[in-house]
Amino acid sequence: MTDRPLLAVRDLRVTLRGRGGTPVHAVRGLSFDVRPGEVLGLVGESGAGKSITAHTVLGMAPHGATVGGSVDLDGRELVGASPAVLRSLRGRRMALIPQNALSALSPVHTVGGQLVRALRSNRRMSRARAWRLAVEALDRAGIPDAARRARAHPHEFSGGMRQRAVIAMATVNEPDLVFADEPTTALDPVMQARVLDRLRELRERTGTAIVLITHDLGVVGGYADRTVVVYAGRHVESGPAVPVLTAPRAPYTAGLVASLPPLEATDRRLPTIEGAPSAPESPPGGCAFAPRCPHAREVCRTEEPAPLPTGEPGRLVSCHRLTDLPDPLTHPFAPTPR
Repeated sequence: MTDRPLLAVRDLRVTLRGRGGTPVHAVRGLSFDVRPGEVLGLVGESGAGKSITAHTVLGMAPHGATVGGSVDLDGRELVGASPAVLRSLRGRRMALIPQNALSALSPVHTVGGQLVRALRSNRRMSRARAWRLAVEALDRAGIPDAARRARAHPHEFSGGMRQRAVIAMATVNEPDLVFADEPTTALDPVMQARVLDRLRELRERTGTAIVLITHDLGVVGGYADRTVVVYAGRHVESGPAVPVLTAPRAPYTAGLVASLPPLEATDRRLPTIEGAPSAPESPPGGCAFAPRCPHAREVCRTEEPAPLPTGEPGRLVSCHRLTDLPDPLTHPFAPTPR
């Protein structure tokens, strides 16, 4: 990996149109980098803005969305780029592994035929060569008897096989950057491990960078090099994955970590983060997490915190109380007796 980012997202803002034209602030000034060949975990609760960030980078923001800030892919600015330019980059330079594999596949075409189309829409080649590459991609993705299975339709695949087929489709052109949006959702632990291993093999074989979008901290800790924690469309904490998850500095990150089930038996309930994320139609004036944070002070409710360095390489925390909270913040919320 090099220090120069492959993808540099700066002050990304995505505003959607809600009911009656009400603005919905889905992403509010998010910044992060993705380096060549790394796995970056994008972590947060549902509705934090993770998926829409990926879709916006790929030029697939919802119709009517207003996008601001900068998205630089290897020196090329994508915010404001024409649909034709964005289409030319999708598939060849960057790709998406969506959450729902079944909805991402056409039910009326064979799996192999869909991979052939993905190949021939990005590269000039004969149908016969594209078919060979499609079968090889399915085989690398772990599809048994790939040559025969390539002629099957998506409904003939199990859930795990469909997920691996979608991975094959997204990576068949060996893009520089892949967004994997909850790639292990609804899979059993064995299948989860296989899918994640396929992604790791892709990174090792081609040098592809992967943005792993998930709320599963165990997946991030086991597979990501770095992580960015997001809340209400804003940066909370970022840095090397293991230090962020084992020694969190932001109250929100600490709350997520504390809510993980312990390996040992306990007679106490897991601590929980009280309340719910603020509505994106009316984000709070200060720190978005302040209404739920037991450590919030008045400044937290009136001013948005900027990402601050912690002194550790590559570590940033967006919290007004960074310097006066315990380091690490291991007990942000008190557990409750059963």
